[in-house]
Amino acid sequence: MLEDAPWAFSADPGSDSASDAARVAEQLAKEDDAILGVDDGKDLVAVLGVARRRGAKFAHRALVWSVFVEPAHRGRGLGAALLSKAIELARTWPGIDFVDLAVSEGSPAARHLYERFGFVVWGREPEATEVGGRRYDEHHMTLRLS
Repeated sequence: MLEDAPWAFSADPGSDSASDAARVAEQLAKEDDAILGVDDGKDLVAVLGVARRRGAKFAHRALVWSVFVEPAHRGRGLGAALLSKAIELARTWPGIDFVDLAVSEGSPAARHLYERFGFVVWGREPEATEVGGRRYDEHHMTLRLS
């Protein structure tokens, strides 16, 4: 995913902390942190992370991160299924009132998916990422659960 859609992620293949198995295991040991995925019987073809935001002042918010569907599996509703499950899961975490995410302007289909679920843009970060000499704005979105 970091190679297929580099504009959509803050990490790159050489510095991705989520590639550290020990770090991921520690993160997933928390009750309010999950990575959801879909496999095709052999390979992982879609993934989405969701976690309660850390710190007392932000504990009422969950964050969706690293949403990706392999290109060959797009258009089958996998992203929508994962997003639906993430929202459902966040609703079970006590005190969560909002689900937040950010989406690159380079991923209009993803933004459209989030808007279908009721996410609204609350801000834009100009030129948030730079890949191959091109800069991409990031749109910050939120969904109120209550």
